[in-house]
Amino acid sequence: MMKHLALLFALALFPIPALAVPTSEELAAASEAEKIGEEMFAYDQAAWHATDRFQADLRRQGMDIPKVAERGLKGYVVEPDEGGRLRATFYGERDRQRLAMARYVVENGRVVSGGFVPADGDRNLSLLALRMIDAREMAMTAMMKPDHAMCSQSRPNTLVLPPRPNGMMPVYVLTTTTQAEIYPAGGHYRFDFDSEGKFVRERRFMKSCFDVNSSPKNGVRPEFAGVTHLLDAAPTEIHAFVSRNIPIGLMVITVSNRAVWGIANGKVEYIRDIPDND
Repeated sequence: MMKHLALLFALALFPIPALAVPTSEELAAASEAEKIGEEMFAYDQAAWHATDRFQADLRRQGMDIPKVAERGLKGYVVEPDEGGRLRATFYGERDRQRLAMARYVVENGRVVSGGFVPADGDRNLSLLALRMIDAREMAMTAMMKPDHAMCSQSRPNTLVLPPRPNGMMPVYVLTTTTQAEIYPAGGHYRFDFDSEGKFVRERRFMKSCFDVNSSPKNGVRPEFAGVTHLLDAAPTEIHAFVSRNIPIGLMVITVSNRAVWGIANGKVEYIRDIPDND
């Protein structure tokens, strides 16, 4: 809340004309971006905390990720669980069949249960989990084609969300941060797959690389960071997701309609328009 207020205060320093209210479509797009950004962050946090617990469990067994990779570990998948929780499953392959090695239940960004699947336990993956894994693999294959550059040399982060009401399953391939307090706003992609697992479309969220730098300057942290956006008339889920990963507000200027939006902790709010004489 304080971060949001700081952003609004900073924007208030600019001369504000009469507000040109965004269209209902633009407001709906901003609201949807806010919701998806929140969902992306929840899935990302579930993967992070489940991986930490998995590594801790491995260490107690005298193992680590490279050792279990030699035994067939292929990756993980995060899917919805009961009661709004998320379930992270670490899986391997044997005889071309994907099998669970460990499962963890995450609630509100915290692992609440889970561990290695016992030898006599159910190691089968759900149909949804298998579909999510297939979609991610297809997205990563698509990333090998030309014109899919990332904005850092580090391994990309992938986020697979469950199917939308229209059956589409989105897979996000995201440039990862390599420096503390610097988060990439560019180099992010989304691939959509239909209910039959077929690739439908993709998009890139920014035409170039751009880093959001929240590090203090002369001992003072900036109130907010600003970015212009050319491809949409409202902020996207990437803007909402990025704002949840930085300690300052994010100001997004959508060029096509000359609108200024404030985003803090993933919450998107229309601020003002930019008159022609600005």
